[in-house]
Amino acid sequence: MYPGAELLQEIGRVTIAGSRLEVLMGRLWWHLDITNVDELQARRSPFGTQVANVRALTAVRLSGELQTLVQEAVNAAERAAKVRNDIVHQDWVLRGRDAMRPVAELADLKSQQDLERYLEEWDREAKESPDWLRLPAHGLELVPGNTLDELTAAERRSAEAADQISALVFAVAGARETGHPAGWVTATSPDA
Repeated sequence: MYPGAELLQEIGRVTIAGSRLEVLMGRLWWHLDITNVDELQARRSPFGTQVANVRALTAVRLSGELQTLVQEAVNAAERAAKVRNDIVHQDWVLRGRDAMRPVAELADLKSQQDLERYLEEWDREAKESPDWLRLPAHGLELVPGNTLDELTAAERRSAEAADQISALVFAVAGARETGHPAGWVTATSPDA
């Protein structure tokens, strides 16, 4: 059983916005290190690996305002990803009357196949209830479920961070290829 349809939709948005952020962080890493990392490798790497590489490369490949903007955007992305992960990696628990169905419904089932279909429908049901609880990703105590407003705020946070990173992908590529905007540090030695 799952939370109601409106909450499920917002959890889906949180998940997709977080995935977009990861894809864009991989793209930013690739643009910072285009000759040493494969684009697919950068995209498929864990978010923490992406962030670590973007931070390290930003320190040596960028300067000035562009460097500052990337550092700030990476910090915002990391905060957004933490909120997203806390939502995605929790469990939802419903107890009480809303979690039950009348036993009389079982009498109407004629076959094992009907029972299996009934149980699957129940398992997949999106149930509106004020009694949803959650088991946080980093805890063992049940707490009240996320509100729609909390989920919307988390999705917006990831989407805004993704927009920042997306703009910086183009800025970094432009700085590297054309010098505009300023801020790309040209390698002066084979080790740079």
